[in-house]
Amino acid sequence: MAGLMSLVITLMGFIGGLCMSAIKRDSGVKDFGGIIEGHGGMLDRIDSLCFAAPIFFHLTRYFYT
Repeated sequence: MAGLMSLVITLMGFIGGLCMSAIKRDSGVKDFGGIIEGHGGMLDRIDSLCFAAPIFFHLTRYFYT
């Protein structure tokens, strides 16, 4: 079960990164900040978490409670 959950979380992180990049590209914004130089801002650091964290939460509640 843990292997399936890790696969799903990894895929959701990848899809989250792609979706957030597409949203930024459509809005014409390259960087959302300059806190971390050379990394494009804080949202680039956490964009995969936008999709993966809720999926992790719900899968954990479903399988382990």
